[in-house]
Amino acid sequence: MIFIKLEFIGYIYDNNIVINPYEKEEYYMQSVDQSLQLLKDIRSIRKYKKDPVSRSILEQIIDCGRMSPTAKNQQPWEFIIVDDKKLLTALGEVTPHGEFLKNAPACIAVFTKTSSSYYIEDGSAATQTILIAARLHGLKSCWIAGNQGSYDGEEIPLCEGIPCYEPKNSIPLTEEVQKILKTPQDLQLISIVSIGYSDESPIVEKRPLEEVIHWNQF
Repeated sequence: MIFIKLEFIGYIYDNNIVINPYEKEEYYMQSVDQSLQLLKDIRSIRKYKKDPVSRSILEQIIDCGRMSPTAKNQQPWEFIIVDDKKLLTALGEVTPHGEFLKNAPACIAVFTKTSSSYYIEDGSAATQTILIAARLHGLKSCWIAGNQGSYDGEEIPLCEGIPCYEPKNSIPLTEEVQKILKTPQDLQLISIVSIGYSDESPIVEKRPLEEVIHWNQF
């Protein structure tokens, strides 16, 4: 449960405003700790239970995604929720390293308009919000594909952040996904996020905080 602090008023607790916030301070701190632990628990999950994810939950996740920060408030994103098995299978067949989409209960495709100044950054911000919202609902997810994806699945080295070359006979992933999901041509695929109830518990080691944090200068 997450409590929302309101200046000079109190907290919203079980949908009721508590005028004296100090009585709930301990509960508030506990909720912060729990929320931070959920954030630290986000992992890329590729194996899901067969349980479906309700459309109301998926809509709530998108409702969070649309509130993400965006340059100049351009909000260039469009979200496509896919829970149709045939479409999930089709996406799994064309997405490099995303074959498991065939067995996922649902996925969300994040597109942005290329006319926007920072369409990649905005779409990435929305994708991260989707990952967080899914976890808060007790779901697990995996960020698949993206702006640099190619249909043939070839591993292409990057040169200063962009593909060093375009492989022969490759079809950009965006074009393949556009065909499957029938999207306008001016939309760029940023990510495909699989969503469901986890059926695996991978143990992943992360670099320790003291190794990655720097104050003021490197």
